[in-house]
Amino acid sequence: MSITQRCKQLLLSDALAFLAAIAAGSMIFITNSYLDLDIAPTLFYITLVFMSANIFSVPVFLTVALSCIAMLSASFVVEEGYRDHRLIAGFVRCLIALTTITLLALRSKRATDRLRRKEALFLGAQKLSHTGSIGFTFDDKETVWWSDETTRIFEYPMDVTPTTTMIRARTHPEDLSIVESVFEQAARKENLIEVEHRLLMPDGRIKHVQMIANPLSNQGGRLEYVGALMDVTASRQSEEALFHSQAKLAHVTRVTSMGELAASIAHEINQPLAAVITSGESCKRWINRPEPNLEEARRSLDRIIQNSTRASKVIACIRALSRQSDVQRKAEVFDEIVSDSLTLMQHDTANHQVRPNVHLGAAGAYVKGDRVQLQQVIINLIINACQAMTNVHDRARTLRIHTSVQDHEVVLEVADTGTGIAEDILPSLFDPFFTTKHNGLGMGLSICRSIIEFHGGRIWVSSTVGVGTQFLFAIPLTALRHDQ
Repeated sequence: MSITQRCKQLLLSDALAFLAAIAAGSMIFITNSYLDLDIAPTLFYITLVFMSANIFSVPVFLTVALSCIAMLSASFVVEEGYRDHRLIAGFVRCLIALTTITLLALRSKRATDRLRRKEALFLGAQKLSHTGSIGFTFDDKETVWWSDETTRIFEYPMDVTPTTTMIRARTHPEDLSIVESVFEQAARKENLIEVEHRLLMPDGRIKHVQMIANPLSNQGGRLEYVGALMDVTASRQSEEALFHSQAKLAHVTRVTSMGELAASIAHEINQPLAAVITSGESCKRWINRPEPNLEEARRSLDRIIQNSTRASKVIACIRALSRQSDVQRKAEVFDEIVSDSLTLMQHDTANHQVRPNVHLGAAGAYVKGDRVQLQQVIINLIINACQAMTNVHDRARTLRIHTSVQDHEVVLEVADTGTGIAEDILPSLFDPFFTTKHNGLGMGLSICRSIIEFHGGRIWVSSTVGVGTQFLFAIPLTALRHDQ
């Protein structure tokens, strides 16, 4: 139905209602004026006032109510009721009653109109924000009610009465335990229920919904939970897309860093390869002697195997850093991650004439995280520290790398003795595209912060101009084992 047709129907219904009201008022006036019936005419006027309050707008209703008061007064004058004191008293009572009813009906109508406007706004807001209302009780029996928007979120027909079975049927099988816990919390009459879970639609689509509900006691003593249910699928999809974009950007920065690590990588691979060649030549000499020394030959072969394994680990680490893959969060020994990162950076620190001061004081500390991402953060901080000391010539270039365990967190400190960073710049260091380097992209520290926050940690910096800079980050511990 078009808007024009709807308007015509509303105008027609209002006209018919107005004519019906005029007819009812005329009959009341005629009955009261020409028929000698012992019926209080005020009851007819009160009925007419109530009818108009439910049918007409406020201006029309006021017109009808004032007309009723005028007709009641006119009837009193026509019948010359003013000649009898008893009739005067009755007229005053009727007039007061009719006026009072009119005022009460007007107040009720305005309140109803405000409620309807609020309901319309509320329904519109629900539809725009994909947020529906939901209520449920679990005292004597399980009962559920919800709004139209909630029905649309669950994708059920509008004329179907909701039940807990319908909720369970739409819940993702892996999240059924979450929904059951909501029902258990309601049965225990907890003060606040807040949950997020997934819905599995009949066509295979997955929705993410978030619900919050609070208890309300009704007059019967039953506890009813009333709350809101919001479809957050778009938000979760946006977060996932953002995470994948950050992962791709992190991969780009890792590949960029590989160029800076090239000399260190060549050095780390050449060392075990040179040892393999040396051990192979030694083994050959021990075997070619007039009396072969098999024991020394076996030791040479053992060294070949050890150095080959070392070279393989270095290559595997390099491949992991350069490969774009899904994040793998598992329990890792934090000091081993730091140690592997330092191994890759040995040649780079030597090239910058930097003297490492390493103290790994988090022995046995486990963190749950992605090894490659954490290595990326550590390598980035070490590179920045080495570059910060490039122009230092009046004192030793010392790189302080310390790990420790503090308040159920493992903490890494990477400090340099460079020129320091101005205090007004410090708050912007982790902002995307902010850089103090002439050829920098300004994404390194921003990605470092994203990685650390993804691991549930925090990263911060302090600096003194002319003295040096300290970068620190902390990650929650998974386990702490001193016996390993």
